[in-house]
Amino acid sequence: MTTRPAAAELIHSSTAYMVLRLGDVARDRIDRVLSRFGITGRDMRVMSFAQGRALSQRDLSRLASLDRTTMVAVVDKLEGLGLVRRERSAADRRKQVVTLTGRGTGLLDELTLLLAGEEAGFLTPLTGEEQRLLNGLMTKLYEAHDPSCAAP
Repeated sequence: MTTRPAAAELIHSSTAYMVLRLGDVARDRIDRVLSRFGITGRDMRVMSFAQGRALSQRDLSRLASLDRTTMVAVVDKLEGLGLVRRERSAADRRKQVVTLTGRGTGLLDELTLLLAGEEAGFLTPLTGEEQRLLNGLMTKLYEAHDPSCAAP
């Protein structure tokens, strides 16, 4: 029988380590779904913020917590896939606004349903009450440590 050293046992039983590892598992599941459509979680996040409104690339950068250079690359990719459209703002011609195309809206709706199913599968070991409790606790931690990314 092999026993773990005390430090390894402490790490493997720590909440932060388990959250990190579960994050990896969840990201792998999400990436598997999204990769079939040629996009990433970051791409979907940008699409979700652009849904139903015209936002400048700067506003999208702030909302999605991405630097401007990364945002340009994401919008270039999404525009190349026909999922978003970039146009000059009517209110301020210096700004580029990003909107979802009809195709982008349809894909976002489809992906939202697919990922909801993926999340349900991920959470099946928990009861409904445990799922609500976990969501509440995770939201509380998320907002405490990254208030700029709090749920709208």
